[in-house]
Amino acid sequence: MKGSEVVDPRSHYFVQRRRRFKFLDDWRQKRRSIARGDDVRLERSETRRVSMGFLCGGDSAAPTRVIDTRIIEIAPGETTSTHRHAHDAVCFVLSGQGNSDIAGQRYAWARWDTFHTPAWVWHRHRNTGNEPARLLAISDAPLVAALGLSRIDDIGDKPPTEYAAAFLGGVSGDSTYEREVNAAAESWRKRTEARRHTSFADVQLKANPKGSRSALLVDGSLGYRTTGISIAMFEIPPGRSQSKHRHPGEAVLYIVDGEGHSVIDGVRQDWKTGDAPIVHQYVWHQHFNDSKERPATVIRMHMWESIIEIMQAAMDPIPLYEDEPGLEERMAELTAALKG
Repeated sequence: MKGSEVVDPRSHYFVQRRRRFKFLDDWRQKRRSIARGDDVRLERSETRRVSMGFLCGGDSAAPTRVIDTRIIEIAPGETTSTHRHAHDAVCFVLSGQGNSDIAGQRYAWARWDTFHTPAWVWHRHRNTGNEPARLLAISDAPLVAALGLSRIDDIGDKPPTEYAAAFLGGVSGDSTYEREVNAAAESWRKRTEARRHTSFADVQLKANPKGSRSALLVDGSLGYRTTGISIAMFEIPPGRSQSKHRHPGEAVLYIVDGEGHSVIDGVRQDWKTGDAPIVHQYVWHQHFNDSKERPATVIRMHMWESIIEIMQAAMDPIPLYEDEPGLEERMAELTAALKG
């Protein structure tokens, strides 16, 4: 210690240290590596006119920090209230059929389709079938809440009187401020005009180096402009596994169909249809299909570009994406060949 001054435990250093380590200790005790579909309890909301329960995040037994996952059930013939929220959300249709009004446009959906409800856009859903429609909704609500920006507006059956038009015009001038305003307006315009729906009938699963067949459902490369939420579907052949890997960014994997297990940070987690393994930041993990006859179908939900790019820039030159050594070498060779 430099100098002779007595260190005061009330100084900002110790205040920050206690706060940071307390958070980490609490988080380590609470976090889980699996969320069970059997634990979801759907509760009816008369305001929203749906039944809903959290699989992970929210008030579930499996807390999350960046993304959450909830099950939404809409009764036959039911139309939800119109609402909007500060967080982004993407819905994967588990069963049923219906349509959604999103920012004044209607999108029809069916089993295994995917659609996006952007932040601050009015939307409502309706079940046009004879059976309950079930949606798996993934949102970045925990991240928005951590920033103190949570907000939900519900207007019932009233028609929305304003969309994003007020934000799209921009301003004249070429100072730093005008450029900032116009850049924000252009970004919002691109979000309002971006893709919002993926029909599963158009999805083709293709073999990848990790030992599974996969396809992106929601991603910037497909024309979506989310806050960073990305969804992919992958299929593990009977009796096979994906290669071991790790990455930053919270990930939730929903088991659409099948039975198997995941080894996450050295701990085995068995799963079946409706369960959701949770991969926390930068832990080694691998997924196995325990069936000898049937493939296992999984959707992987990440909070990609926004959070991960920040982490990559902050941690560089430390590599944040890693595969097991053999695959890492093969991927380097393939990447070099593609560049050539």
